[in-house]
Amino acid sequence: MEILSLGTPFGLAFASGLNAYLPMLAFVISARWLKLYTVNPNFAFVTSNWFIAALVVLTLLDFVADKIPLIDHAWDAVHTVVRPIAGAIVAAASSGKFLSEAHITAITSSTATALASSHVTGRAVVALSAFPAIGLALLAILLIGGGLAALSHTTKSTTRVVSTITTAGLLNIGLSVIEDVLVVIIVLLSLFASAIMFVLLVLVVVFLAPRIFRLLNTRFHW
Repeated sequence: MEILSLGTPFGLAFASGLNAYLPMLAFVISARWLKLYTVNPNFAFVTSNWFIAALVVLTLLDFVADKIPLIDHAWDAVHTVVRPIAGAIVAAASSGKFLSEAHITAITSSTATALASSHVTGRAVVALSAFPAIGLALLAILLIGGGLAALSHTTKSTTRVVSTITTAGLLNIGLSVIEDVLVVIIVLLSLFASAIMFVLLVLVVVFLAPRIFRLLNTRFHW
């Protein structure tokens, strides 16, 4: 099913809320060298040498900074903006398979409708109508990807603050290691078991979203 293939872009986006760079790096490696995925042409820059080099450096910096007391909070604060953007980009870049399948379905449907029409102009209009839908789908993927990254980032940063307050930051390094392992698991599921990742993601969102909303509502008195 087309919808289950969204487990790849949305799973990578969700992981980006915990680590902005490793999910993108893993996807780029799987696309450029392992040839497992096709990068969305609109985001082909992610396979550029300069971009990959930057990802490697930033991934290493993230790994270190996230384990140093106080610096980890500053790093989280900066990445309040960076992680949702990274989630949106990796979701869009890795959505090639879903958009291709959706495009084929749309064209097939349009062609069937066109063949039923007796006018050449009517066939052309119906066929072209499939293309705006693909653009809207890409926009939706960008927005959802950013939202998923923001959701996991908020959960991560809130947990880290609570840990700092209750344990004077003694558990922060352990939490960081657990988050690293979790990111790797999510990335692997996203790349190699997208259907499972999609189902798990739905369950996680159903569980987390109401709690995050209540937390924000309490903090900002909405």
